[in-house]
Amino acid sequence: MASRYFGAIILNVVGLELRIADLKTGETLEHVQKNLQLSDDIYNQNALSVDSVNQIVDGLRGFVQLLHDYRIKDFQLWSSQAISNVKNADFVADQLYMHTGLSVEWLSLSQETFFRVQEVLHRVRQSQEKLKGITYIISITSGDTMIVKLDDGKFTANQSFSLGPAKIAEDLESLFQEAPNSTGVLNDYIASKLNDFNRSTNQKPSNVILVGTLPLKNLITHGKDDSKELVFNEFEELQDSLINASGQFLAEHYGIENQYLPLVLPEILLLKHLLILTNAQKINLSNASMLDGLILNQAVQHGFLKRDLFKQTIKQAENLARHYRIEPKHQQLVTDLALHLFDQLKPMHQMGKRERLLLKVAAILHDCGNYIGGHDHYIHSEYIIRNSDIFGLSKLETEIVALVSRYHSVQTPGNDYSSFTQMPVAQRIIVAKLAAILRLADALDDDRQQKIKDIIVSLKPKKVIITAKSNERLSFENWVFKTKSQFFTETFGLKVTLKQRRIQANGK
Repeated sequence: MASRYFGAIILNVVGLELRIADLKTGETLEHVQKNLQLSDDIYNQNALSVDSVNQIVDGLRGFVQLLHDYRIKDFQLWSSQAISNVKNADFVADQLYMHTGLSVEWLSLSQETFFRVQEVLHRVRQSQEKLKGITYIISITSGDTMIVKLDDGKFTANQSFSLGPAKIAEDLESLFQEAPNSTGVLNDYIASKLNDFNRSTNQKPSNVILVGTLPLKNLITHGKDDSKELVFNEFEELQDSLINASGQFLAEHYGIENQYLPLVLPEILLLKHLLILTNAQKINLSNASMLDGLILNQAVQHGFLKRDLFKQTIKQAENLARHYRIEPKHQQLVTDLALHLFDQLKPMHQMGKRERLLLKVAAILHDCGNYIGGHDHYIHSEYIIRNSDIFGLSKLETEIVALVSRYHSVQTPGNDYSSFTQMPVAQRIIVAKLAAILRLADALDDDRQQKIKDIIVSLKPKKVIITAKSNERLSFENWVFKTKSQFFTETFGLKVTLKQRRIQANGK
């Protein structure tokens, strides 16, 4: 039986945080933070210094001791995308493991926002409230901003920007020393970075939920750990009162810690731009954190909470499919066939729910490269997917989806010079297995005519028999299937045969 107690550790630009939680009840048993200042290393030097790494190690050693004191055996260290992007990230990860025994799992920006959003939606469900109309969840980290759009509580889109208060402060530090009007410079800088979002937004009134906005949250809640709602006019009044406020005033009256003082003005102005662009009427400051979302995800994975956390991942894949004008009937049939093959062949491939999700995303997007051109479209598909921000997937998982889509057609993994050869062996095996399954599904509708309505999969000791239900002539499908099934045989060591069964009048 899975342990109900879990320790979640997060490393980000401003420090370390540990939460020990009861996954069954959601209760927090211990919550510890260690403040660090890594923004200069990350945004100016693009590398963590020896001193910074030593501070991280010292903090993690204390956390590990606390986990041992509580006898917690199930725990994980995560790190934000900002830290994973520094040039010595791999060396840092190795040093952390050598000194603390903790293996770091790098989070993408998409994952950071995904876990925050899941926690927000979980709390909305618990309160039995409903999100009506357009709602934007704006997640701000030290160096990035991601905006998720909901319509009546349902995910519709997301967009990210390499723009956060710490990054703004670091980028413009030298300019502030020369510019007489720092507020004007900040506004111009932020407006230039949000230009793409400006073109994509509609002007319908919306509600906004803010997460991750620590300096602003302290200003509004006066340091109390609770949520707060205000209207746009109240936010403007707050902004006007803070534009020229001194650091001493902010520290004494609002309890803003010294490390956050340089972030107040960039964050206030960034939010002002975002609230105008989203036509925000009401603003809710949520205290939901990424750590809360990570623990929620663990509760689901361990079976203590029943929740499909990845509907938004599929929704975004479908949004991308529409954007790149993928033919919907072929896409839907191939997706259905691929998932059916995955489910029926599970005793053979031994993959789980996460790999099934990756297969589904790859099946939805496998033909997106046709948007660029039909010739070698699978190579274009790989490029598009690799450079897309798929909500909830890690960088490695996005890479797996990109490669599965590349190999759905004719190329064989390992016979080219793509990034496949640079992946760890375990991930290469996953790519090969998923690509082999997707290639079979694609072969069954290679002519895009949807002749096959359904399939029956029979797994035998030395072969797999796929029986296609169809009243059409399948000469072309048989010919394509023989060619495309060779990779399946190489991957799984089983021959695969395609048979046909006529559909009777009663549909059987």
